[in-house]
Amino acid sequence: MEQAGGSGKAFSYKAETSGELTSWGDPSVDRLTRWVARAAHQVVEALTHKSLAAAYTESLHREAAAVDLGGEEETQVGVAVSRSWASLYRPGDNHEAHFHPNTALAAIYYVTAPKTCELDLLDPRPHVDYFDSGISLAGDRHRVRISCLPGELVIFPGWLRHAVPPYTDDGERISLSWNLNYAVHN
Repeated sequence: MEQAGGSGKAFSYKAETSGELTSWGDPSVDRLTRWVARAAHQVVEALTHKSLAAAYTESLHREAAAVDLGGEEETQVGVAVSRSWASLYRPGDNHEAHFHPNTALAAIYYVTAPKTCELDLLDPRPHVDYFDSGISLAGDRHRVRISCLPGELVIFPGWLRHAVPPYTDDGERISLSWNLNYAVHN
């Protein structure tokens, strides 16, 4: 957090840098950001079994908002950062369930922590907590807790509600986060 000149936002549940992580001018943060963007690009291609440009174009057509992406020439679609920040969690800190509006993908890189870093991913189906059919189709809980180690990256859709459970370790937990969207280049 010192990297940001000591400035930041102190919430009741965590501390966060103000401004953009990507504007720090730190070569290691810039390298990490490029790596995160490449990883997000690869995640989309692996999940859709299509190039990022084809997946992006198909999603536009599905939404009936097709845009002319340049006619015959090959359209280049990449991943761009729309917002970035660092978070600091101390014992007792947490972050209630939330999502990232207007964000295609969210990425979290765990920098440091005494032990594992926990993240809860919440089931996006509405009212899943109010009915138990007696059959487990997608797990028996509406919340999946993943444990990550420093040096690991998690990428998920920006619409997916997620939360950081209460931090119980001694010491500090630092993570870097990016909101990622698609950038179209002709």
